Amino acid sequence: MYLQDSNPYMENSGSSNNKKSEKKEYQLILIAALKKEIEIARGLDPEKLAAEIEKTGFSCQHCGKCCKRAFGDNRVVLTPPEIEKIREYTGLSKLEVAGPLIPPTPDETEDEDEDRYAESSSITQEIKEETTSEPFRTLELLNDDIDSEGNIHAYGWMLRRKRNGDCIFLEKDTNRCRIYPVRPMLCSTYPFYIEELKMYTCECEGLGDHISKEESRKLADSLLLRYISELEDTLAMYEKYEDFERTEKGAGIARNNLEKGICVYIVHDSKGITKIMD
Repeated sequence: MYLQDSNPYMENSGSSNNKKSEKKEYQLILIAALKKEIEIARGLDPEKLAAEIEKTGFSCQHCGKCCKRAFGDNRVVLTPPEIEKIREYTGLSKLEVAGPLIPPTPDETEDEDEDRYAESSSITQEIKEETTSEPFRTLELLNDDIDSEGNIHAYGWMLRRKRNGDCIFLEKDTNRCRIYPVRPMLCSTYPFYIEELKMYTCECEGLGDHISKEESRKLADSLLLRYISELEDTLAMYEKYEDFERTEKGAGIARNNLEKGICVYIVHDSKGITKIMD
């Protein structure tokens, strides 16, 4: 649900009080570390990364498990440019494509009765009917991210999920992705990822299968692009970030809102802030 009828969501790339606030020490440390990591990441050798991918081996089994909540944490983090690509491709709004990036809740369970599909052949209509807000089971997970007005602060965006926790763009019967041409970089490079300049893999049934040198190099290039893009996006977020006041009163307001089925977020990203009601 949008916060304002006149303005679907409220974005601000600058300070909320028109004053240039000084960065706190922890922000300066994070910013410096990110800049250093980006500098080193740009010098990584894609050939060496491709050789590592080829040695590991991978072939997608089209099982769809990486898109399903029942098989683990399937949250897909998005950058603002990725949201825009998906929005243009589907005709959906920004907030129908993405929601605030929140911690995974351990007690999320699959509910097949809530996994309904529209008969319409329109991807826009189908996705709209499947989209749902993320449930909050444990407010304590977010306690440190609640400001004095009861707003919950989130740091980035994630793909919307169905009521059963699966990705809204996963076709139920075919396990095909309905936004495959514009799928997020996280999806196109899965199950590989780079963290602190080292490559890792997620659990996946396709690992160990044969992959050609050509495909390994393509994947390596995509993986490096994703890694650097995510670092740059995070850097831009920290450079724009302004800390907020936390009080017990704010936590109480958030709790009362949740009991009424209301959740007000302030999402921080590389563009600034977006305030929404979800």
